Amino acid sequence: MSAQKQALKLSSVRIAHKDALGELERYKLLVESVEDYAIFLLDADGYVQTWNKGAQKNKGYTADEIIGKHFSTFYLARDILAKKPERELKLARQLGRVEDEDWRVRKDGSQFWANVVITALKDDEGNIVGFAKVTRDLTDRKYNEDLLRSNNALLKRQQQELEALNVSKDEFISLASHQLRTPATTIKQLLGMLTQGFVGDVNPEHLKFIKRAYEANERQIRIVENLLKVAQLDAGKVVLRIRPVDLHDYLADIVEEHTGGIAKKGQTLKLVIEESAPLNAFLDLDYFRMALGNLIDNASKYSQSNGHITVSARADKSCLFVSVHDNGVGIAASDQKQLFEKFSRITNELSETVGGSGLGLYWVKRVIEMHNGKVSVKSKKHGGSTFTLELPLQDQHA
Repeated sequence: MSAQKQALKLSSVRIAHKDALGELERYKLLVESVEDYAIFLLDADGYVQTWNKGAQKNKGYTADEIIGKHFSTFYLARDILAKKPERELKLARQLGRVEDEDWRVRKDGSQFWANVVITALKDDEGNIVGFAKVTRDLTDRKYNEDLLRSNNALLKRQQQELEALNVSKDEFISLASHQLRTPATTIKQLLGMLTQGFVGDVNPEHLKFIKRAYEANERQIRIVENLLKVAQLDAGKVVLRIRPVDLHDYLADIVEEHTGGIAKKGQTLKLVIEESAPLNAFLDLDYFRMALGNLIDNASKYSQSNGHITVSARADKSCLFVSVHDNGVGIAASDQKQLFEKFSRITNELSETVGGSGLGLYWVKRVIEMHNGKVSVKSKKHGGSTFTLELPLQDQHA
């Protein structure tokens, strides 16, 4: 080989060596500069060989204080006693890598939650020459996870307590309602006998008070019946008997049932059916009748003596829409969100005189939802109200 070729070869080797040294220096600089991770080397027996800024920041030791010491220095006494450091090195030798999350100890004795990865380093012949260890401080994440688990457990316990209270409340309402209904019915019968003269003539002045007592007792009975109906719904004791029904005659029957009582108040009630619409729905006849009747009664209660109430029905390809419209006192937009909540009553100029338990609309909503339908309202204060029952035309209970 000529002297010129030898010189070129030697120059190439020097350049490659220089590049390798430069690459090594850059890699060393990168590792030593990382502050978020503790990155250091252990020898084959687990003694610390190198130390970066991240290791000093996370563990509190300077390089002079820790290099040459065993990595078990970072473990809790219980883990050292259980020989955990030795087991981790053994696994790293066998598997090439081991990862662990557990508590570790800083120089000042404080503990931190660490994610640790130990990787075995081998020479060209496959012999273990040491280990690379990367530690990340996850104490904040651990704290947040523990806090979240604790809060979830607390919420679960509170939910269970609320469910138990709700069951107890429903049982109490049901029992109390049954106990109240019996004497209230007896009082109704006795007062009825007085007003109808079965026990002899009653002084007209006394009769006036007896009739007021009879009406008050009637209101009490309605409240008790509403409590019972809601308690049965909430307890899951209501089972619908769904059947196909032609609503043309059915709606006419419901409207006729309410016409007399509404007429006595000087109000009018009419039925408007979109004749071209196929009104063959699937309903529980009794519960739907009660739900629609509740809306008609409400429309009458919250309308003046000259009020007009309209029940209308229409359908599209998939849904039936039955609406009750009145020209009564209406409902402010701010009050409409709570309309269907249990025991919710809206204050207006007629609410004091009509009374009520605040359960009627809640009960209607639950019954219609059991039909896989929904209830909506459009209203404005002093502008009347329209409540609409939307029900599927197909039997979804089959």
